[in-house]
Amino acid sequence: MALEATHVTVAGTGAVWVAPEGTAMPVDLADLAAPWEDVGYVGEDGVSFTFSRDQEEINAWQASDPVRVLITNEPKTIEFELLEFDRESLLLAFRGGDFSGSAAPFTYEPPDPGTSDVRAMVIDGKDGDLTFRFCFPRVQLQGDLTFALLRTDAVRLAMEFGVLASTDKWSIISDLPGFAAAAAGAAASSSGSGSSSSKAA
Repeated sequence: MALEATHVTVAGTGAVWVAPEGTAMPVDLADLAAPWEDVGYVGEDGVSFTFSRDQEEINAWQASDPVRVLITNEPKTIEFELLEFDRESLLLAFRGGDFSGSAAPFTYEPPDPGTSDVRAMVIDGKDGDLTFRFCFPRVQLQGDLTFALLRTDAVRLAMEFGVLASTDKWSIISDLPGFAAAAAGAAASSSGSGSSSSKAA
């Protein structure tokens, strides 16, 4: 791998989108339309991804190193803070619920205990005019929802989503130059392999 400064990517800004489970995932970088909803301002730390791997080592009497490693689980999580305290953020944070009232004051009531709210999620990172779009067909809010009412800061809804199993894999769609270079290299490698096979035949 050569040193290539144009492949150094900075997510200067971006957006988080959610939609009901089963919504078709994007196949390009076009602007998303309903039922996709932009969750609004995200905290200055942006979006954090964790791709974990749980494994179990099988050890043998005759060896000091494992003789086999079993992959038992590959959990993936997405974390961010919502800064906008509004209808959309509350419905996402509390896994649904209902608003009532046609004029202020309005009332929010949470869903029944144990309610599950599975969503589709897209996260766009922007580096200037370039975009890298993470697409997750199924995610679910997990862990604790924490926030505080402070005189010195905004109300921040800290949220963690777990990626759920889906018939469609999660994906990244991008026009970053590093993606094109990798594709070109793979194509060249494939072409070279084909040529070698042909000569060998």
